[in-house]
Amino acid sequence: MEVNSLREPKMAERVATVLRRMMVRGELAEGTMLPPESELMERFGVSRPTLREAFRVLESESLINVERGVRGGARVTRPRRQTLARYAGLILEYEGVTLKDVYDARVTIEVPVVVQLATKRNPAVIAELEEIVEAESQLEPGTEAVDQLTDFHAAISRLSENKTLQMINEMLHHIIEKANRSLQPTTGARAEQAARKSAKTHRMIVDMIKAGEAERAGELWSRHLRKAEEFLFTGAELSTVVDLLE
Repeated sequence: MEVNSLREPKMAERVATVLRRMMVRGELAEGTMLPPESELMERFGVSRPTLREAFRVLESESLINVERGVRGGARVTRPRRQTLARYAGLILEYEGVTLKDVYDARVTIEVPVVVQLATKRNPAVIAELEEIVEAESQLEPGTEAVDQLTDFHAAISRLSENKTLQMINEMLHHIIEKANRSLQPTTGARAEQAARKSAKTHRMIVDMIKAGEAERAGELWSRHLRKAEEFLFTGAELSTVVDLLE
C-alpha cells in the first residue's frame, strides 16, 4: 500500500503528550507547578499560543489546573474517577441510552463481584460491609435512606479487586444515584416497605459472603437487582439517561 503523505499531529498535541506521559509516570508529581511558560516554550521550541493550547488539552483531561494571576501557572492535578463518570454519563445521554440498559449493566457487573467476595471472604471487606448494613438499619425512610441503600451497591464493586470494574461501576453509579432519587418514592408505606426489604437483603448478602456461600449470594443478588429494577420503573415516566437532566 502506497502512502503519499501523513499529517503530523499538531505541535500542541505533541507537547501535551510529552507532559501527560511525565505526569502518568510520576515525573511531574501531583500538586507541583509546571515550569514557567517561557521555560517550557524554550524547551519545546514552541510559541506561547501553542503551549497554551497544550495546556487547554491537559486541563480538559483534569491533568492540570491553570491558575490565573501574577503568581499563577499550571499546577499538576490527579484525574478523578468522578470526571470519568460525568463524561461517560454525558455520552450515554447523547446516545439516548435507556435507564433499563444501565440497570441491566449493573446486574452484569455486580453479581459476579458478589460471588467473588463470597469466595474470597476477605475480613476487611466483610467488616466494611457490616458497618454499612448496620448504618442502614438505623435509617428512617427518606432521601437519605435511598442514598444510603444505593451506596451499598457502590461498595460492592468498590471492594472488588478489579480496578477496571471499579471505575466502570462508578460511572454507572453516578447515573443510578440520580435515577433512584428521581424515581424512587421516599415517603409512604411503599417507600418504607422497599427500604426494609433492601436493608434485609443487604444483611443476608453480607451473611452469605461471611459464610462463603458464593452461589447462593450470586443468585440472591441477581433476584434483588431485578426486583429493584421492576419496583423502580413501574409507572415511571423517565426512560432514558437524558431524562434525568430535566
